[in-house]
Amino acid sequence: MYRTTNLPNTRIEVADALRGIAVAGIILFHAREHFNLYWSGLDYLRAGFGDWEQTVAGALGFLLSGKMYAIFALLFGLSFFIQSDNQAQRGNDFSLRFAWRMVLLFIIGLVNAAIYNGDVLTYYAVFGLLMIPIGKLPNRWVWVIAALLFIQPLELYQHFSGHTLSLRGIEGMETLYPTLATGTFAQSARASLAYGPISSFAWGLEHGRATQTLLMFVLGMLAGRYRLFYDEGRNRRIWGGLLAAGILGTWLVPFEAMRNLMTATAIVAAVVLLWYGLPGFRRALHGMTFFGRMSLTNYLLQSLLGTALFYNWGMGLYRHVDVIYGTLAGVGIILVQYAFCRIWLRRHSHGPVEWLWKKLTWLDIPFLDRKIAS
Repeated sequence: MYRTTNLPNTRIEVADALRGIAVAGIILFHAREHFNLYWSGLDYLRAGFGDWEQTVAGALGFLLSGKMYAIFALLFGLSFFIQSDNQAQRGNDFSLRFAWRMVLLFIIGLVNAAIYNGDVLTYYAVFGLLMIPIGKLPNRWVWVIAALLFIQPLELYQHFSGHTLSLRGIEGMETLYPTLATGTFAQSARASLAYGPISSFAWGLEHGRATQTLLMFVLGMLAGRYRLFYDEGRNRRIWGGLLAAGILGTWLVPFEAMRNLMTATAIVAAVVLLWYGLPGFRRALHGMTFFGRMSLTNYLLQSLLGTALFYNWGMGLYRHVDVIYGTLAGVGIILVQYAFCRIWLRRHSHGPVEWLWKKLTWLDIPFLDRKIAS
């Protein structure tokens, strides 16, 4: 069983900056896809930039698709470790309290799923529960689990068997997209709740995103155990090796989910190395820490603002703009949310949803609190 080292878990600003980068990247990618309506197959004419559209779409796909969510998941695993370890240092078992926290996250995710069908919070809440038993294992067994997840067993099966998984949940998208394109807010919310979460789970299983998400949770926890996000010891050398491995792996590994992981690793390693190695870079990127400290609030807010811009119940921009204009709309969403973060954090230490989640997590529910067995 893993035992705490009793070393202090001070706030990691570079992790906040990475959260901010991840959420901003998620917003840009969602806007590029018109919050899923771009690929719906619906027939409409969009204003665009001709040949530049595919170039920009490809570049954004390479940089963002699967990578930003991977970074987001990595930092989820890091947060799990910090919270669990802080409680362990006080002699408390965080398991039941964390399970309650995931129940709350699932409820928050359902609210978000009613607005945007691509919600991942329900996904995170379910897979987050698996971190409770994994978090009790010693490092050597955690590495075994990470290795099994890294080889993408479902993708390997599909690749070598020639059999493609076809899960029924994805079929619901054929009903969902026309509703989002023509329906009212209430109609869109009902359809999104009915088809969105199950479709996301099915798509994740088919495309390796499920195993990738759990893998990143596990790697984030391990990064916390090894204190990799602190500028101490041989950490810069380790990050340098991870940067090289990530760059090479991006071009050499065979499956898309693996490539996404390697690219995400390279991005994280580059940011950490530049953050600790170049004061100018740290100053330039410091503003993203505000965005990252309110990452949950920002994730929910982008769903509301993005769907209000692109869906029929709002401005219906999906009918009128192509990739570049859609991406520019995403930049606008980021700027609005960034301004909100700066204003809010002048007076508060947490974002509004982060504050609510924390307060509900620590409600006085006696059976959730247990001491660590000696």
